[in-house]
Amino acid sequence: MHEVVSLSCSHASGHLLTHLYNVQETHIPYAKNAKLSHSNSVFLWPVKAGARCNYYPRSLNIELAGGYGYLGKYEFKDPKVDLAAFGSEVEVRKQDRVEKNDFQRLLDAGARPDGALLNTANTSYWTDYNKLVYRPASLLQSENYVHPMGNHKHFQKLLFKEYNVGEEEFALLFDTVDDSFRKNLEASDMIQGINFVSEVDNAWGGFTNEMMVQLKDEYFNNGANSKHNLWCYGLLAQKPNMLTRIKSIVEFSKNSSLFMPLSLPHQQTSLLSPEFDLSSSWHRAAVYASFVNSIWGLNCQLESPVRMAEIEANLLRGFDRRNIVNEIRIEETEKQESPDQFGQKQESPDQFGLVADANIMDMYLGQGQNANEKQKYINLGISGEAKAIGKKATVAKLQDPESESNHYVNPYIDEIVDVDTTPPIFSKSFSTTFGQNVSLKDTLKEYRKVIQRVRLPQHLQVIGDKAELVEDLSQLIDEYTLDYEDESDYE
Repeated sequence: MHEVVSLSCSHASGHLLTHLYNVQETHIPYAKNAKLSHSNSVFLWPVKAGARCNYYPRSLNIELAGGYGYLGKYEFKDPKVDLAAFGSEVEVRKQDRVEKNDFQRLLDAGARPDGALLNTANTSYWTDYNKLVYRPASLLQSENYVHPMGNHKHFQKLLFKEYNVGEEEFALLFDTVDDSFRKNLEASDMIQGINFVSEVDNAWGGFTNEMMVQLKDEYFNNGANSKHNLWCYGLLAQKPNMLTRIKSIVEFSKNSSLFMPLSLPHQQTSLLSPEFDLSSSWHRAAVYASFVNSIWGLNCQLESPVRMAEIEANLLRGFDRRNIVNEIRIEETEKQESPDQFGQKQESPDQFGLVADANIMDMYLGQGQNANEKQKYINLGISGEAKAIGKKATVAKLQDPESESNHYVNPYIDEIVDVDTTPPIFSKSFSTTFGQNVSLKDTLKEYRKVIQRVRLPQHLQVIGDKAELVEDLSQLIDEYTLDYEDESDYE
């Protein structure tokens, strides 16, 4: 079946995965004669219930206490308790709970709610717009730290902020995480890979890395399982927590087979509508999801699927240590209808040397210049554009025989835009490009300088073995330095 299991560590990661699983929900056939375009068992866990089949996300979600909003662990499993059965002498103590929004109430009633009910004010929790039912074993949480500030429930000044705090917290949850993850593996016939999604600039970095190390050692370091695809998507904060960021990036690179750090700085782009709100977790996650879903679509499409192993092999070309994908872009494409039956690009008038009338007028009247001031792509990478290392990967709706990259065709690449829970922030059709370039070397050099200056005990506690971290950074710098370049940063 080539299943993919995804692990969400942090609230921001939950927002990202919710968008992705809501896309998967649109693939579920609700009618017997529905035509299938994707394999629903790759990212979803089908469980037969009589003549019906229920689909659950193949996922493991981990939150801080209170991070699930209205959603209780057994919300859709256990019947509601009838308090009247206990008599009038029972004292009931209630805690404040997050109320369901109108969208969720309509879903519970069996209706198909309008996505217009969702806005930035009522989507602060990913459960506010989630459309699938999660198995209770998939919903885990830390009991010590509280959402949203991340403060310890008994020690208010202790925050879920630094890398080492996350390491310590995972040790307390290891048995629970291991049990839930094992159940996901047991429900898989032929695992394709694992997606870890985590924040980078807080304690979730240490938590996720420890989880990665333990699960990798337990399930993927022996015999037939020694070759594995463990991908990590790291969500970078607008304001870096530098020591924790550096430690997380280095460790994610060491313990995953492919690491994709995702950043979303403020940028003027024609791809996003004026309604885009950078402060909204719902909006930010939708942008990240538009990139990740281009890959998920390849993994599960029925015609010409592309597995994680193929994408990874084409990117790394045997250089397994050079596994940080630092250039990631969502690029504007011409708005086109679905491809023809051969998956080929439709010819437009200007491909034959003709210019549309509107374009001719723009040439003479100077119209369209304001639009050109905005870049026609969204940069999600950790570093800027530079000389490529190896071939990039491009995912697009149509085949492009002239492409110099590893070109993959996903006819449904922009399907996420039409999902009712996706905010109306995209104004153009798009393709995605990702790969590696030499600019990461300069970023890593700056990171090494920061670590070399660390002296204070509380900072050393965050990064662990300083000499080892400096050595790891130096090795990564070597990987992203071409033979004729000078690696030194001491001149």
